[in-house]
Amino acid sequence: MKCLKCSHQNAATVGYCQKCGAKMDFTADEIQGALIDKKREEVADSTEFYARQAITFAAVIFLVAITCFALSLGAPDTAPPAIPSAANGSKYVDVEYKSDLEIPKFQVPLEVRKK
Repeated sequence: MKCLKCSHQNAATVGYCQKCGAKMDFTADEIQGALIDKKREEVADSTEFYARQAITFAAVIFLVAITCFALSLGAPDTAPPAIPSAANGSKYVDVEYKSDLEIPKFQVPLEVRKK
């Protein structure tokens, strides 16, 4: 029989746990109560673990947001909104497109033979 207090495996005939000395002769109500208490402790531990994870994640996101905000404050306010090659005073090249090619016209029959 397994001890509900320390989980030590004992012989089925003993009245007390050989490891911790806890009473082994349980009634069904005592076993049910012990199992319910154990499950509540597991749920509380699991809830605490996930709550700590969520708080840690939120703290990391907050620090990243604060860092991005602080870095954005260092940008110059007078930066031109245009790309550097199109800044004021740039000289642009005027390009004319012409095509002197003569493309021969081919006669295409209207009816196509079907095989």
